[in-house]
Amino acid sequence: MKIRPLSAFLLSLAGVVLLLASVAVVQSRLDTTPYIALDGNWDIHHLVQWGPYKTWSFHYRLSLREQRGRLYGEGVTLLVNGDRPGAREQTTLQVVDGVRERGQIIAWVFERNGDRAGRGAIKWRVVDANRLVGTFATTFYRGASVAQRVVADAVDANGRSD
Repeated sequence: MKIRPLSAFLLSLAGVVLLLASVAVVQSRLDTTPYIALDGNWDIHHLVQWGPYKTWSFHYRLSLREQRGRLYGEGVTLLVNGDRPGAREQTTLQVVDGVRERGQIIAWVFERNGDRAGRGAIKWRVVDANRLVGTFATTFYRGASVAQRVVADAVDANGRSD
């Protein structure tokens, strides 16, 4: 029996699809993303890689809480490009909803800066119990995002905190 070129192509295509599907199943079974509690304060660092603020960095303090499998939170800008923000740079950040999906934490955010407001999302993967890494994209810019859990301040011998 002779196989026609179209039949051979379709069989090859079906084989590739089955191979990719099996790789996806194996990969999802190997995903060892740890489940961590997200409640608490986090320092969020955004490095803008696209948009009008390209190469700028923003440092936020964000307080997160989980309720019934959803994520919420509020925060403010602490630093812009390493300096305290001026009045025009001060931004509030609100996590209006968030979920855990396929090993990622996805947080939908609303940011307000004076009369300007925007929406966006942050997608993180858990590195460990105190660190998340990923990306962000908002109305104005997008780039890399790192979240570090704020732990109790250490106090040195002179009574000063870090």
